[in-house]
Amino acid sequence: MKAEKIITHAEITVMPEVMQEVLPQAKAAREKILLEEGCETFILTTKKETENTLVIFAVYSSQQTYEWHLEQDYVKSFFNFLDGKLKTAPVVTYLKVV
Repeated sequence: MKAEKIITHAEITVMPEVMQEVLPQAKAAREKILLEEGCETFILTTKKETENTLVIFAVYSSQQTYEWHLEQDYVKSFFNFLDGKLKTAPVVTYLKVV
């Protein structure tokens, strides 16, 4: 049986005054994430209308590779770095192919 892909859409709204501090850290994390085995896509964007909202679209080859991703030090470090810098809690939506 073929492993089901994990597809995520995450929105992370950062306080506007720290966005220029957060963006380089997000880009650095993206570069490491793109090298992960099982990461098929990782697109980091911002909303046009609210540029302090990071929007991430990611595809992982399986639940196992997604869980492994979440345990990586650079992922944990990025979320620790965000502590006190978010306007609202991150919103993660899990998607499926139809």
